[in-house]
Amino acid sequence: MRIVIAGGGLAGVSVCRELRARGFGGEVVLLDREAGLPYDRPPLSKQLLKGTAEPEDILLPDAARLAEYEVDHRAGVTVSGLGDRVVALADGAEVPFDGLVIATGAAARRVPGQPDVAGIHPLRTLADALALRGHLATARDLVVIGGGFIGLEVAAAAVGQGVATTVVERDEVPLAHAIGPVAGGWMTDLHRDHGVRFACGTEVSGFTVTDGRVRGVDLADGEHLPADVVVVGVGAAPVTGWLGDAVPVADGVVCDAGLRAAPRIYAAGDVARWQHPRFGSIRAEHWTTAVDHARTVATNLLAELETGVPGGKEAAEVPYFWTDQYDTKLQLAGWAGGHDRREVVEDGRALLYGRGNRLVAALALNRPAFVARHRRAIAAGVSWREATEAVRRSR
Repeated sequence: MRIVIAGGGLAGVSVCRELRARGFGGEVVLLDREAGLPYDRPPLSKQLLKGTAEPEDILLPDAARLAEYEVDHRAGVTVSGLGDRVVALADGAEVPFDGLVIATGAAARRVPGQPDVAGIHPLRTLADALALRGHLATARDLVVIGGGFIGLEVAAAAVGQGVATTVVERDEVPLAHAIGPVAGGWMTDLHRDHGVRFACGTEVSGFTVTDGRVRGVDLADGEHLPADVVVVGVGAAPVTGWLGDAVPVADGVVCDAGLRAAPRIYAAGDVARWQHPRFGSIRAEHWTTAVDHARTVATNLLAELETGVPGGKEAAEVPYFWTDQYDTKLQLAGWAGGHDRREVVEDGRALLYGRGNRLVAALALNRPAFVARHRRAIAAGVSWREATEAVRRSR
């Protein structure tokens, strides 16, 4: 019996661990498009970029245990197709499987007209982070395209190194699409207080390039921004092109509540769009989601291989995310997408989000106990009214 895991990131490596923890004694093959041992991604835009960590410091704890788990880790290989119980590789090889876990993650998006020249960087891989770190060491002007979490983490790291930093954001408030304009405004003010400049409500219209290197960014409103380094942080697209029509795809691999996409085929991590029993169809690019998914996938896939019937475990954990910027930790529990109400609490440093009469998310700055408490409340199905009244009583 062979289980193939396509993707060597946190989700894929965690599935390896969970399969062995549940007693699977067959072959486990991990197909990893990157060379070397699997590593943790959150430090790429923080500690690694600031030089407080090196590549060997950010290896996943389970990466060193792949041999102990008896995993056939094939590094530096690219999946190119999915057939009938077989994964095709770009070099022409084929890897048969009895069960498959799709954990190919997501790849950095580009902006229209983005040239392939020196100084323009995505930030998704270890190689990306090291290349960017090298350029920031001598940079004077950085332009970050995209005011999402990755873009703002990069801005925090760069301005802390004395690099003049401008963030370009198409919305009027950074992060508004993810956490709403109130919390987005909090983070924008935090960055402005540290010297970051924002150009909001506009888009990139072009790039100035001289001698094969970026020299500036032109905006749709006519402004020109000097730049010897540009970071493109406009989100990531799930890596699904290799799947063809073998499984349903719609901004991710479409799965049921148990992360099953097709018979004996499951998805985990950033690439999975699954039917969350509380929030509906979602795709969450969160560290904790990848770990949670691994448990669900291992349980359900092993049951299906043994009995022919998928296990009944649902991926029902409440999503959780955090970001560290300067001396501020923003934490978010739940799913704020589609919320229709919100209330500022905790002396203006926290938010509750509701949809209908249900509490769906909680966000706070430097208040971990608040977020943990409300994550439990969301899991328990606490109503919006109950949650907001409880906060008022605690004042």
